[in-house]
Amino acid sequence: MTFDPNPYLAAGIPQDEARRWWHWHLTAEQARAWRRAGVTDPALAVQWATAHITPETVGACHVAGLSAAEALLWHEYEFELDDALTYRKQSLTPDQAFDLVRGREPGSRDDPFGSLMAFTGGGEPQDPTQRFLARAGRADALVVYGYIKENWTDDEAGAWAGHNIDAATARMWKELGLRPSEAARHVRRGLGPMAVARAWWQAGIPFEETASWAGAGLTPAEAAGERARGVTAEQAEALRALRFDS
Repeated sequence: MTFDPNPYLAAGIPQDEARRWWHWHLTAEQARAWRRAGVTDPALAVQWATAHITPETVGACHVAGLSAAEALLWHEYEFELDDALTYRKQSLTPDQAFDLVRGREPGSRDDPFGSLMAFTGGGEPQDPTQRFLARAGRADALVVYGYIKENWTDDEAGAWAGHNIDAATARMWKELGLRPSEAARHVRRGLGPMAVARAWWQAGIPFEETASWAGAGLTPAEAAGERARGVTAEQAEALRALRFDS
């Protein structure tokens, strides 16, 4: 579709800025609504929209100090905005609130094998293995031993272990292209790599695009809808990067 600046100009949007809104598949009317709500970056507007926040509701987020990236995280845990703001006032994170509504102690983790925290000595790590143990935090001992057994104790391994994800499963998540924190959100909801891969395949999302869409915070159905609307995986990847920059 060829860019036509006239509707944007009629909405009071300069042509150079108009092209950016058009690039993100936002109409002149949508752009005007977001700008009136104080959101002037189209990529940020899309991130808000992905979290199911509208120009009419974004004001409540601003008042509460809720960022687009954080709103997206609450959305990934399937919380409506009102509930998210309520739990947030209680100083709960999305995963803690998720545990709470499912009857688990917020932030709890079964640890039948104990923790290796004591092995770090509580000081500054002096070698790669100590750094790995420090990053692994309170991961189950069996999980930690698995990484050590595979001689995978770099910083990346520490990040995966820190989410209590065993080495074999971490490699499967990596095959999907997901980062530790992204995979951990699926794990928290009881989903494994194969279940996630199957859901995205059933939605018709190419394997090589899955990480970009999932990392951007979209569900398979939402991603399929955005692709049908003309949004590209590259744009989804830009949204994904925006989350990590926030």
